[in-house]
Amino acid sequence: MSDSVDWTGLDYDFLRYTGVTPSVQRQNQKFYLPFFQGCQRVADVGCGDGDFVELLCEQGLDAFGVDSDPIAVQHLRERQVPVVEADVVTYLKSTEPESLDGIFSAHLVEHLPYQAVYELIHYAHRALKPCGKIVLTTPNARALVSHLEMYWMHFGHVAFYHPRLLCFFLHRVGFQNEVWGENPAPPHPLSGESFIYEVPGNDFEIPVYWEAVPANRSLSKWRGVLRLRLARLLGLDDVVRQTNLRLQQLTVQTNQLHTEVNRLAAVMDRLDRPFECYVTAVKK
Repeated sequence: MSDSVDWTGLDYDFLRYTGVTPSVQRQNQKFYLPFFQGCQRVADVGCGDGDFVELLCEQGLDAFGVDSDPIAVQHLRERQVPVVEADVVTYLKSTEPESLDGIFSAHLVEHLPYQAVYELIHYAHRALKPCGKIVLTTPNARALVSHLEMYWMHFGHVAFYHPRLLCFFLHRVGFQNEVWGENPAPPHPLSGESFIYEVPGNDFEIPVYWEAVPANRSLSKWRGVLRLRLARLLGLDDVVRQTNLRLQQLTVQTNQLHTEVNRLAAVMDRLDRPFECYVTAVKK
């Protein structure tokens, strides 16, 4: 019995263990298909299961994946997904300059130190044709769930990369039109899809009963006067005044509650963000 540790396919097995399946990945990554509109040859570096490669191929693009995990590569070849088995930075270094229309990379940069990330972006820029596009996705450093759980779940994560930092790297190596955003496909994980408050605003009215109506109003308004007179005859006018006062107090309290709920919703909106963010840019 061998006493050596077998690291082969560790990441692939981990994803299966945590329930990350090709169908889930495809659903999340469909969001990025429009970014490569007009491209022909696109490389998915660190392609993993190759789900985005399949999506691109289904759109008629000449797409292929690059990955160094031999188990992932084996499964891709069994599914007849075009793939190159290689370290992604090494591959981009050896790629013919200006030979690609697009480069995609999902959840790779967080596994690399910043020197390797910068190197990857540098050689990606060289490999792309003019007007070529790059898209990088990574755990959202602006999302609370990333810091509490999702980021720390994977053994291979090295660092968070704020999307603005990645935009800086892109800009510095020569990309332009850097844009960053969040993928809405993974739902807000802290509160789910149901974090929607339906609290009445200031446009609702709490009725005030027994209101006296001036004599110059229409005859139909005299019903209010009759109610008031009846209330006084029955000795209820004080009760009516107290009721109206209480209703006004409740209106103020409801408006205050509405304001506080809006504040809470604003805080949650800042914290409960989608788990995945992205950056994209174009080569000059």
